[in-house]
Amino acid sequence: MNSDNAKIDNKEASPRIAVTGSTGHLGSVLVPMLSQQGYQLNCLFRTTRLSEESNQIRWVRGDLKDVERLESLFEGVEILIHCASVISIGEDNRKDVYEININATEKLIDHCVEKKIRLVYISSSTATMPNNPERVLDEKSPLIHSNEFFYGWTKARAEERVLNAVSNQGLDAVILRPTALIGPPDLQPSRFGRTIVDLYTGRLPMISSGGYDLLDIRDFSQTVINSMDRARKGEVYVTGGQFYALKELARIVNPSRIPPVISMKLLLIMLPLIRVYQKFVPLRWPINRESLLTIKRGPRRVDSTKAIEQLGHRCRPLEESVRDLILWMKRNDKI
Repeated sequence: MNSDNAKIDNKEASPRIAVTGSTGHLGSVLVPMLSQQGYQLNCLFRTTRLSEESNQIRWVRGDLKDVERLESLFEGVEILIHCASVISIGEDNRKDVYEININATEKLIDHCVEKKIRLVYISSSTATMPNNPERVLDEKSPLIHSNEFFYGWTKARAEERVLNAVSNQGLDAVILRPTALIGPPDLQPSRFGRTIVDLYTGRLPMISSGGYDLLDIRDFSQTVINSMDRARKGEVYVTGGQFYALKELARIVNPSRIPPVISMKLLLIMLPLIRVYQKFVPLRWPINRESLLTIKRGPRRVDSTKAIEQLGHRCRPLEESVRDLILWMKRNDKI
């Protein structure tokens, strides 16, 4: 592309893109951007699709648990952007997480190999752990092998299957590993979106120590689009933003309402009691071991040099992302 944000003039010549997870947080940002930049789209949805109307978008109803019946998703497609996934919530939904994050990915790989479709697989930085003295997360960080954090474990196993298909089946695929995504639009909203709203309104009674690397979802979406023709076959790209402690995030969202900080160590010790309490009194902010470990182990340094140089990856300041998200929430009556 001559410009990352320029529309493609010759729509007939632009490739048709299939998108899974089109109604999730990433999909709801990525689909309109792809459409605005002139791409023809086949977008998979399960129950309710986006309100986005365009003669460039073909909406395909279906379920990733039944990939064999999704032939219409692949009609005329040259690239599949696979961003659908299920986040694990404690022990409750591990079967669904495995079915979508691993089994469905395997079936999509088979379709891409058979139909010679390029696969852009959206993984997660939680699939890896830094293994260097400086604790820097980069493409050399090893995939995790413990299923203690089940979501990250399934993303790691899915990455292995993608790369194995590249090596042994001739699959044309690339992998992007984003850190935590934040920003508008946020329809459901996402976990981070709810956190921003609750910090802004003062409804969050406390925050934990620790933090995470936060990346504007609009910037990541453009990196995904860039990867379709810039990324090299079989390559992995770490795409980060900036690390922020939760207390610093709270200050940016609403400096007059910063909740008290509870140590991560104390929360982990109290977790068995919290789990029992949640069974009788459902919490607005469910706390589980996976969510706490994600924050505790969140990499403070993420090296996105490869994505910056090869894919034109960028990330705007968090202040801008938070401001835009709060404005969007207000305009859409979510605050």
